[in-house]
Amino acid sequence: EDTAAECERLGATVQAFVVDCSKREEIYSAADKVKKEIGDISILVNNAGVITAADLLSTQDHQVERMFEVNILAHIWTTRAFLPAMMNNNHGHVVTVASAAGHFVTSYMVAYCSSKFAAVGFHKALTEELSTLGKDGVKTTCLCPVFINTGFVKNPSTRLGKILEVEEVVEALMEGILTNQKMVFVPSHLSIALLSEM
Repeated sequence: EDTAAECERLGATVQAFVVDCSKREEIYSAADKVKKEIGDISILVNNAGVITAADLLSTQDHQVERMFEVNILAHIWTTRAFLPAMMNNNHGHVVTVASAAGHFVTSYMVAYCSSKFAAVGFHKALTEELSTLGKDGVKTTCLCPVFINTGFVKNPSTRLGKILEVEEVVEALMEGILTNQKMVFVPSHLSIALLSEM
């Protein structure tokens, strides 16, 4: 509701839908509602995410399941719901919000890092598949920021650098979408660090 209100203040027409992204049936139901009430969409931003910061053995089974349900399976379900129209029109953009933790690992976040590695792999595989199918009008972008100051993680600290503000991440993502960048790292120097790991 806050995001919808902010978009309306900026002059956008907004309709908000509440969906539990850990539940496939709710995602498909909401997608059907969107298609009926609004029509086909041209951009899908898979941005839902959850985190539990704990060592692997202390992370409870239901926490691991929820991280995978939201951080990767929801991406697959929403993409399956909206991609057919994009492919039929050969026009659209699928954005995967992953994390630097999808490329670099950190202690006490084994399950989270694993789910974000899956999100990065999903983006890469989807990008390749769209290319193979000749759907060059359907673009993909994967966002991989370090931790963002959203209140999502209490007292965050990271070996990957400073905690980012939402505005700088949004700016980098918008530039990435508008210029059809496949992979957007925030901060951008992480792409160099990734190369040095190889």
